[in-house]
Amino acid sequence: MEGEKTERRSLKYIRLAAFLAGQSGETDRIVLTLPDIEEIVGETLPPNARFPSWWRNDERKMHSRAWLTAGWRVGQMAGERAEIEFLRVKP
Repeated sequence: MEGEKTERRSLKYIRLAAFLAGQSGETDRIVLTLPDIEEIVGETLPPNARFPSWWRNDERKMHSRAWLTAGWRVGQMAGERAEIEFLRVKP
């Protein structure tokens, strides 16, 4: 059961990675709200996602690896609507 939970959790972040990886090569910046991201992943994000620290670019965290592996990093989380800025990593 525990392995199944981990697999489900990682699948939702794979959906986020696929969304980011699918962006046009000309797109260098995307700003998404938490509801936007929840729609992409198909689930509610954990309560900690309401805090900027959750959005750190930390390869040790499963959710961070999703956007980092897709070639993006989080620039910042800001605003009343909790907007997350994703920036394409330049090679």
